[in-house]
Amino acid sequence: MISEHVLDAALRDLFELSPVPCSISTTDHNSRYIKVNPAYLRMIGRTWAEIEGQPLEVDLPYSIDDPARSERMKLIETQGYYELAEVDMQHASGRIIPTLISAQRRRIDGESFDIEILLDNSERKAFEQAILHAAQVDVMTGLQNRSSFETHLRAALANMSPDTRLFLAYIDLNRFKRVNDRFGHSTGDRLLKIVADRLLAWAGTNDFVARLGGDEFAIVCRHQAADPFLPGRFLDLAKTIAELVVIDENLIQVGAAIGLAEATHGVSFDTFLDQADRLMYAAKSSGDLIDIRTDLTGRHLDSRDPLKRCGNG
Repeated sequence: MISEHVLDAALRDLFELSPVPCSISTTDHNSRYIKVNPAYLRMIGRTWAEIEGQPLEVDLPYSIDDPARSERMKLIETQGYYELAEVDMQHASGRIIPTLISAQRRRIDGESFDIEILLDNSERKAFEQAILHAAQVDVMTGLQNRSSFETHLRAALANMSPDTRLFLAYIDLNRFKRVNDRFGHSTGDRLLKIVADRLLAWAGTNDFVARLGGDEFAIVCRHQAADPFLPGRFLDLAKTIAELVVIDENLIQVGAAIGLAEATHGVSFDTFLDQADRLMYAAKSSGDLIDIRTDLTGRHLDSRDPLKRCGNG
């Protein structure tokens, strides 16, 4: 049989030499450090002298009263433990460390304390983010894809308030098929990336830009009701799209048919999308290099408006 002395030494070594970060803390609201192992110090990039007796809050990127932490504290107080809770820790450098924490409340010889075991969850989180990114981003252009667009627009409509205005621009490139037919799909793909970059360069901080598929794009714009919204911005965008492009020494030009609609209170996703789509097809039917149709002013701004003509080259 192993003696108690040897067993105690083995348990101390298990704590000190474990590659898994471990922490022992007080049970009060501020949860102050009592003892941590070297793996824990390596994880947070600190020395024991820096954190001894300090509240755990010094290594948390959120308030000690954060609702998620309050829920964890409720669990440990009522059932004595919680398992694999997702908790962000903060490295001394400021870097956020996603972790999974299992904790247990112990009482020995009349003294209570909490024991926490932490698993670094960074790789799993990075993998999840990569999957999420792949599911939301159009590979060719780097813009958000149609699925992401639909999610964003539904949420934007659901969260509309009297203080906000929501606009949707449905964009289809004019004469893009000619580019594919004459120069090949590889050139067409490169042109789509250039157009995407121009859309992003034009977009403001409150604008959501997506590629819906093929040569169709969409932009969702959210503004405060008191702020002026200038449809002329989209005239500038259309002219930017129609600027000449040089690809493999070939001079290429495409234009844009744009349907621009404003959401009214209570409008459904399908109705709003159909409204912008219908305006875009009306612009497409004109055959002009640039055509923008909008119902923002109760009339169509079609290709006869000299502001929107950019030639038929």
